[in-house]
Amino acid sequence: MPATTRRRALAVALAAAALGVSGCSGAGGSDGPAETEVPTFGDLPAEIDYVALGDSYSAGPLVTTVRSDPSGCVRSTDNYPAFLAGWLAVGSYRDVTCSGADTSDLRRRQQVIGGESVAPQLEALSEETDLVTLGIGGNDFGIFSSLVGCAPGDARACSPGLQQRLLRDAGRVEARVERAVRQVSERAPEAEVYVVGYPRVLPTEDGCSAVPLPESQLETAASVAQRLNDSLRAGAESAGASYVDLDEASEGHDVCAGRDAWINGPEMRLGVAAPFHPLLAGMRGVAEEVFGTITGDDAPEAETAAPPTDAVVRNEVPAG
Repeated sequence: MPATTRRRALAVALAAAALGVSGCSGAGGSDGPAETEVPTFGDLPAEIDYVALGDSYSAGPLVTTVRSDPSGCVRSTDNYPAFLAGWLAVGSYRDVTCSGADTSDLRRRQQVIGGESVAPQLEALSEETDLVTLGIGGNDFGIFSSLVGCAPGDARACSPGLQQRLLRDAGRVEARVERAVRQVSERAPEAEVYVVGYPRVLPTEDGCSAVPLPESQLETAASVAQRLNDSLRAGAESAGASYVDLDEASEGHDVCAGRDAWINGPEMRLGVAAPFHPLLAGMRGVAEEVFGTITGDDAPEAETAAPPTDAVVRNEVPAG
C-alpha cells in the first residue's frame, strides 16, 4: 500500500475512533460524553497537507506583516493561503508564493529582492501533499507590467499594436498553466489542485484619481484581464484541475471602489499593500471564494489569518 494511502487510511481510522464508530456498535449507543467530530472538507483528509504556489497576487506583498522566509518574496502573513490554512485547520502548511514569479519559476530558481534566489516552487510538493492552490500567469510575457504602463500622456500606451500583443500573450498563458498543473500533479499525484484566477483590478467604465484613464483604455485592460483569466481556466481544466473564478466575487471591489476596494492604488503603502495589488480585504475576499469552491460552504468570519501554528512550515533561507 502506498505511503499516502496508508496515511489516509490511518486518518480515516482515527476519525472513526474519535466518532466512536465500529462494526460492532449497537443501536443503544452510549451514555458517555458526546464525541467530538473531526472536521473534513469534501474529499480532503482530516489532516490536510497544503502547499500554496503563485505570484504576488497570492503572496500579498506588504499586506500587514511580511514573512522572512525569505523577505525578498514579500510574502504576507495575511495572504489568502494563510486565511485558507486556518479555515481548513490544515495539518501542514507550506507557502512558497513569491512576488514577481512567473510559470518558469515553478521549476527554476527565482531571483528576488535583496539579491537572494529561492528554490523552484515545485520543490515544496511531495507525494504527501493533499491540497495545492496555484495563482500565476500574469507575469508571463510581461502582461501585468505592460498593463501598468498604459498611462495617459504616453504615446505608446495601450496603442492598437500593444493591445493586440497583450491579448495574444494572455492567450498563450493557457499552455503554460496547463503544463504547470501537470507538473504539480507529477510531484503531488494525490493532491487536489485549484488554479486561482485574478480579481478585477480596474473598473471597466469610469476611472478615478487612482487610474485617470479614458474609457477606451479601461476597456482594453478589461479585455486583456478577461483573456488572461480565460486562459487560466482553460489551462486548469485541460490538466484536470479546478478553477476558482474571482470575476463575479470581485465586481465592485476594483481600485476605484473606495472603502469597498480590494485593490490598492498606485502608491506603495508599507503594511497595507503594493501598488495595484490586493489589500487585506482583497486577500480575505479571495480566500473566501477559494474556500467556498473547495468546500461548498461559506467561510468563517475573520479579520486576519490564523493558520495553525504547529502546521506552518518555514521555508529554507539561503545562508549568507
